[in-house]
Amino acid sequence: MSVHQITSEDELLRRIILQPQFFKVMPDGVRRPTSAAFKMRSGEGGLSVDIMALTTLEQAIATRSTHTGALLAAKVPLDNQCPCVHDPVAGNPAHALIRNVTPALAKLFAVNARLL
Repeated sequence: MSVHQITSEDELLRRIILQPQFFKVMPDGVRRPTSAAFKMRSGEGGLSVDIMALTTLEQAIATRSTHTGALLAAKVPLDNQCPCVHDPVAGNPAHALIRNVTPALAKLFAVNARLL
């Protein structure tokens, strides 16, 4: 498979475990992802996402009973000096990494993401 050059036109999907710390309910009743959903764990080389142009929701989130997702325009990390790199892995050719994610950027991503 050829490497996909991620541009500001791409949508990225972050898989999120259905646990309370990853969501908050806004005053209007809408659920939003929290910054915890976009924080990297120690030792990770980047925030794991899927490139939506290379997958489907059904492929990206196979277990809807335990996971959901949040869509983020690649423009948001790219405009904030976070390289987005296509990083295909076995079984997931749409996998990518968002690099240089800080806690402040995790908050920005949460504000700009759209929960499925």
